[in-house]
Amino acid sequence: MVPQRAGNWSLSPNSSFRYDAAHSGGNNRMLTPRAFRLLFSMAVFAVMAVLAAVAQQSRQVDDALLREAGKSGEEWVAYNVNWAEQRYSPLNQINAGNVSRLGLAWSYDIPAAAGNPQNRQEATPLVHNGVLYSITPWSIVYAVDARTGKELWRQDPEVNQQVWQSRICCGVVNRGIALYQGNVIAPVVDGRLRALDAATGKLAWETRVSPENMAYTITMAPRVIRGGRVIVGVSGGEYALRGFFSAYDAETGNLVWRFYTAPGDPSKPFEHPDLAEAAKTWSGEWWKLGGGAPVWNGMAYDPDADIVYVATGQPGPWTSVHRGPGDNLYSNTILAVRGANGKLVWYYQEVPGDDWDYDSIADLMLTELTIDGKVRKVIMHAPKNGFFYVLDRLTGELLAAEPFVAVSWASGINMKTGRPVINPEARYGTSPVNVMPGPGGGHVWPPWSFNPATGLVYIPATTGTGYTYQANPNFVPNPVDIGPTGRGQFNMGTGGGGGGRGRGAGGGGRGGPGGAGAPPPGVDPSAAVGQAAGARGAAAPGAAPAGGPPAPPVAADAPAGGGRGTQPTLPVIGPQGARGNFLIAWDPVAMKERWRGGPGSSGGFNQGGTLATGGNLVFSSVGARLLAFRADTGEQVLDLTTGLSQMGPPMTYMIDGRQYIAVAGGPPAAGGGRGGAGGGAGAGQQPAAPPQPSRLITLVLDGKPLPPAPPAAAGGRGNN
Repeated sequence: MVPQRAGNWSLSPNSSFRYDAAHSGGNNRMLTPRAFRLLFSMAVFAVMAVLAAVAQQSRQVDDALLREAGKSGEEWVAYNVNWAEQRYSPLNQINAGNVSRLGLAWSYDIPAAAGNPQNRQEATPLVHNGVLYSITPWSIVYAVDARTGKELWRQDPEVNQQVWQSRICCGVVNRGIALYQGNVIAPVVDGRLRALDAATGKLAWETRVSPENMAYTITMAPRVIRGGRVIVGVSGGEYALRGFFSAYDAETGNLVWRFYTAPGDPSKPFEHPDLAEAAKTWSGEWWKLGGGAPVWNGMAYDPDADIVYVATGQPGPWTSVHRGPGDNLYSNTILAVRGANGKLVWYYQEVPGDDWDYDSIADLMLTELTIDGKVRKVIMHAPKNGFFYVLDRLTGELLAAEPFVAVSWASGINMKTGRPVINPEARYGTSPVNVMPGPGGGHVWPPWSFNPATGLVYIPATTGTGYTYQANPNFVPNPVDIGPTGRGQFNMGTGGGGGGRGRGAGGGGRGGPGGAGAPPPGVDPSAAVGQAAGARGAAAPGAAPAGGPPAPPVAADAPAGGGRGTQPTLPVIGPQGARGNFLIAWDPVAMKERWRGGPGSSGGFNQGGTLATGGNLVFSSVGARLLAFRADTGEQVLDLTTGLSQMGPPMTYMIDGRQYIAVAGGPPAAGGGRGGAGGGAGAGQQPAAPPQPSRLITLVLDGKPLPPAPPAAAGGRGNN
């Protein structure tokens, strides 16, 4: 049987289109131009719809997509979702009325990290074209199907963990990746920057950001700005290092420009003219001490002004007793530089001449606020020093500054000069002084978020805890150049340094004898610095007495190895009373707290970050728990135990009409070991333990019960 042939279109001499219907039993008919145009338009529309659908599935992340990032909420293509770093999604399928119905969609076991038994996760996953991408503490990048969790590929940069373990100041961590033009831009903790093909994981290019003969590391998520510039900074401020951040070409990996945040040797030409002015704010032979001012977290970008905003860390050493007097530019500073060339536009220093490890590296955030009846383009910041700042982001003018936690190092901010009014007694020497906040800070790296509907900023904060600071009179600076295989050595100049303490669920380690003031590798110096040179370290706060139950939880910045911090004697401003860890909802126009929630003093310093959504929700990951609150009132509507610990920040996305919440965490922590002697750099090692896998979980409405927790890891203190 010969199949029946459809009728044929042909062009007639009079420019009408003829339809040959002979094979369909009809007569030859002329199609009028109007009818043809209608049918032609319908055909074109259908083809365009198909092409648009295909393009939507395979569209690469480019400047246009980054400019619109976060507006639909379906994808999450940058660390804090968009250039403004607001960490807000308009998705509302999961809302305050149904969030209690969350259950498991799927989970993925993250490769275990040798040398980091807690396997703490601080990365924010990214989702694009139906694929979820993320990175492990040792910089292994993985891609999984965002619908099912099935692994698509995994790429290991093969870091020499034996060498780099001691060079990582405060725990083996990595906070995230970037996406651009079909590549995953991945930082490597050993100072490399790599681009991997997003479809296959194949290496596209690799460049070295920092030299191998110094204790530089990279723990931050890179950002990609207009024109394909990858912006990334360096960690390592506790060592003898000089901070900087750089721009690289996203296509080739070539260096475009670099901005040093501390001046170098004045006998040599400064890399850019602003450093000549900065050098006037330093004393002595600062360049031999490194200078500090690392760039390891907070960034934002205004594409219209082409301004990159960067938050810098503390000067080095910690104490001005060994550094000398001066403001120490550009430490503890918000820097605004031109994205195209790295030229300085303006700067604002939050803590001149920092003595308290108040590195100003907390996330930055851009928005528009109506202040005194005028709409202002602003940048907001809530750093470790405890003050909430609002500045004009185009000029750097300080518009407002108020304490959001208890503060005793300063009595306020002079709004005419922009400088803090520092309490003279807070400038400690070789005699101890207790100050609020401690080096754990009011707000460190855990991401905050903003809800445009409520106008509130949500800060994972620590308040009401003091720390006893003391300069070490026997301090000898460590070398800047340690060679390609040398160990990292702390260069803080404070305390006597007991053994490191753990921070596992079952109690931490026990402090060893005091020594040279160097916390063990993997232990945050803000929690491990002792109180007196050569003093015998007592049991660390939070330690489990031999044969007894775990000690009660303590504040994150209580000192280890030298006793618990005492109540401050300096006058205190800001919120007082309750102490511990809270989610604070802050009104940036009225400059006051609207509500607070969270675990309080029982939660421990385990906050992983926040997420605000259009469902009138703000999520907060705390230890093993995922909490959710009504964004407007603060009513807690979810307290979900995940079976994990040390969770990273939550994020959200939507595929096939279903909203997901994703968060990663380490294995639950078992009891801690005993810290070794604090007799020198690298002393007080955490107990050896086999690495355990972490887990990424995704949640949906009416999902399955959560899976059993992975095997417990040895207790140990992670990074702040």
